[in-house]
Amino acid sequence: MLGIRRKIMVAVDGSAVSDKAVNEAIWLAGSQEGSFKNKLIAVFVKNDRVRDYDDLFVRGIPVEEISERWEKIIEHAFFVVKKLAAEKDIALETVIVEGEPASIIVALTKKHDVDLLVIGSTGKGSMKRAFLGSVSAEVIENAGCGVYVARA
Repeated sequence: MLGIRRKIMVAVDGSAVSDKAVNEAIWLAGSQEGSFKNKLIAVFVKNDRVRDYDDLFVRGIPVEEISERWEKIIEHAFFVVKKLAAEKDIALETVIVEGEPASIIVALTKKHDVDLLVIGSTGKGSMKRAFLGSVSAEVIENAGCGVYVARA
């Protein structure tokens, strides 16, 4: 990596494939030594489909507790990246935004001037495509930076 600090973004959602993407992003971010260490940005996009995360909870939690559920979902989604970044002494920024995941992720890569985006091939989305998740497929098509896809 030529002594240039890189900004690497990883999309997280708490799924196993998201954790795999985090591991790849940590490996990539940790490959730079010296005074020009890479920066890692982990992004979680809240959407209106809290039910996609029901496997993290006991069924039957009242709807009134949705904000508490989101807090736990977000905490779970960032757990692995925070732990690994701290272990490897990698600068980490976490970003939580609301909206449609693919378009938000693409916009964030541009806003943060990201050099590389790491994303899982399938995650928590309820509709899966044959080879890539719908979010990752759209991101690959529209991202203004390199995209590294961690396969499930």
